[in-house]
Amino acid sequence: MRHRFTGLLFVALCGLAPALVGSLQHWSPWLWGFMSMVTVSGSLLLVMAFAGNGREPAGTDEPVEPEPAAPPEQPYAETRVSEAPLPSARDGYDFLFSATVWWRAAPDHADWSGSVSPALAVSSVVNRASSVVRHEDPARASFARYLLEGELGFPFTDRSGRVECTVADVTLTLASEDSERLRKLNNLRKDEEVWEHERQYERSKRRYLGDDVLKSTGSAVVWWLARHEEEIEKAVDMIGPLAQVAAAAQDQEVPDLFRHLLVPPVGAHDEATDEFVREEQVSVSERLLLLMEAADLKPDTDGYTVLVHRVMRTLQANGREDAADEIRRRFLLPYDDESDAPSYTAASPSENDVERDWGSPETDDSASAYYWDTPHSPHPPEDPDS
Repeated sequence: MRHRFTGLLFVALCGLAPALVGSLQHWSPWLWGFMSMVTVSGSLLLVMAFAGNGREPAGTDEPVEPEPAAPPEQPYAETRVSEAPLPSARDGYDFLFSATVWWRAAPDHADWSGSVSPALAVSSVVNRASSVVRHEDPARASFARYLLEGELGFPFTDRSGRVECTVADVTLTLASEDSERLRKLNNLRKDEEVWEHERQYERSKRRYLGDDVLKSTGSAVVWWLARHEEEIEKAVDMIGPLAQVAAAAQDQEVPDLFRHLLVPPVGAHDEATDEFVREEQVSVSERLLLLMEAADLKPDTDGYTVLVHRVMRTLQANGREDAADEIRRRFLLPYDDESDAPSYTAASPSENDVERDWGSPETDDSASAYYWDTPHSPHPPEDPDS
């Protein structure tokens, strides 16, 4: 009580001192009032601090009970998990889990010791790892490994609470065959996606061309002109081809309005085809007759007969007996009896004869009875030796 009175007296004196000094020095009332508040506050804090330091703590005489000593912490034992199969999100593709397992008895079972403690630790680790990766894609084994490291890196107890475990050196892989299958399937899936997009693009393009661009000749011309705005004259030349394309796209005939613009004109292909067929049907004798007419060789001239005989012998020499016989019947049998006609089967040309006929211009073809008959006589020439 005395200490409290002394403290209050000290505070009061400290508060009155600025007022006394201020009145003597003629301070403004605001100034000495502010100084009084400051000294009162400071003195009060000093009194409170002095009172707190001088008070003795209660109960210092009571004896302090010592805290019980914590039991010594048991060391971890080590065991190994090697390529334990863990299910993944895809059937038939298991992860292969390997890790180093550190285990010890839980604090509540420190006095419990059993030979099955490593098995409990491994079982707990495998079950916990399985619950983590069973929903992961096997193609993402590396990602799943990081999840396992984060989940199994902190100590945990098994379901019975008897073993405390922690895991290190985690590896998570796939069998090499499964990895190869997944790689192939992944490539096929990507190729199929690209192919499907290409098909969709082709369908869209066909719809655009068939239902819009080539819907009619006019729309085709407008489409072409939109792409070639400066080529008006060429657009006119393209009307015919575009009309054909538009008609083909719609499985229709070209409208009569544009048939005269087709390239080639209607019927030109048929005429060319007919001409080719007619040329194929012309026989050898007709072709030789056309050659005679083009060369202006008359049937009553020596050149006419010489050319017919040479063509016959050439065909016979090349094994074309049918063609040679056709020419003989056409040009050399103007007789009623074929037995009177000259035969040239045995008169095949020798090398000297061919050289004389084709290589020597000085040879007088009219002097050889083996190369032609006189066309003016209906009978073969007489043998010069008779």
